Amino acid sequence: MKVSDNSKTASGQAWPESKTVIDITARLPRSAVRSSEPPCSCATSLEQVESAWRLVYQRYSQMGLIDENSFGIHAAPAAVGHHAAVIWGPEGPEVGYTMTLFRDNPMGLALDSVYGRHLDELRRKGGRLLEVGMLADRRQSASRGVGALFSMMRWAIHYGLHTDLTDIVIGVHPRHAQFYERCYGFGKFAPPTSYPLVRNNPVVPLRLRLREELAKDELPRGLADARDNPVPASAFSHRFAFEPEQLRDSAIEGFLKDRYGIDPGREPAPRLADRDIALSA
Repeated sequence: MKVSDNSKTASGQAWPESKTVIDITARLPRSAVRSSEPPCSCATSLEQVESAWRLVYQRYSQMGLIDENSFGIHAAPAAVGHHAAVIWGPEGPEVGYTMTLFRDNPMGLALDSVYGRHLDELRRKGGRLLEVGMLADRRQSASRGVGALFSMMRWAIHYGLHTDLTDIVIGVHPRHAQFYERCYGFGKFAPPTSYPLVRNNPVVPLRLRLREELAKDELPRGLADARDNPVPASAFSHRFAFEPEQLRDSAIEGFLKDRYGIDPGREPAPRLADRDIALSA
C-alpha cells in the first residue's frame, strides 16, 4: 500500500503526504534498490534463527571479527529474547542474508557496552530505542548486497514503527557510515571508538530519529523506499519468541552459556514494562 492510500503509523498518525525524494543512489542499478526484491521474512522457528546466526558466524569469522567457537554460531546476548526479530532472505535453499532487530530491554542493547552513557542520555530524553545488528550476506555481488540491505532495512524501519519506537541505532565500521547517513538520514550520536564485541575493530554509532525523519518533505532514497512499501505488523506477529523451552539444548543456549555464562533455557528473560509494546495482529 502506498502513502497515498492513507497508510498510517502504529500510533495512528498519517504518513507525510510529500513524495519528494532525493535520489542519492542514482548511480546504483535500479535493481539494487528495489524493495520488492530480494524477499525478506521474519524468522519464526529456532531452525531459521540458528541458520541466520550461523551465517553471521561464518561471515564474521572470515572477516576476522570474532573468535571461532564449537557451536558455529554468533549472537549478542541482548538480541536473544521476545523483544527481538531476526530478518532473513533466501539464497537457494540457504539463508542468503540476515540482520537482527532488538528493542531496548532489561539487558540493554549491544551498543551499551561502549556507548552506555550516550544511550542513557537518549533514554532520559524519552527515546525508545531499536538496535539493528548482526548483518551478514552470503553473496559477493555488491548490487545484490545493496538490494538485500535496502529490503532488510525496510523491515527494520517498520518493526520500529509498529512497536512505537522513536530511534534506530546501529554501530558500523567507519567506511560504511556514509551509506547509512546518505541513504537513510542516520546521524552520529557519539565519537568513533573500538568495539570489543568485534575484536576491537573501530565502530561509528549512528542514530535515526525515526518519526522525525519520516515527517520531512524530502527523504533520502532508502527511507522513501521504506515509507512507500510498508511491512504489515502481521509479518512480525509470529516471530520466534525465544522462550526458554524453545532454546533448551540448542546451539544458541550452548553458545550463550559458554561465551557469556547465560542460561536462556533455564528461566524466562525478564519482561519489559511500559516499553514492551505489543504488535497488533
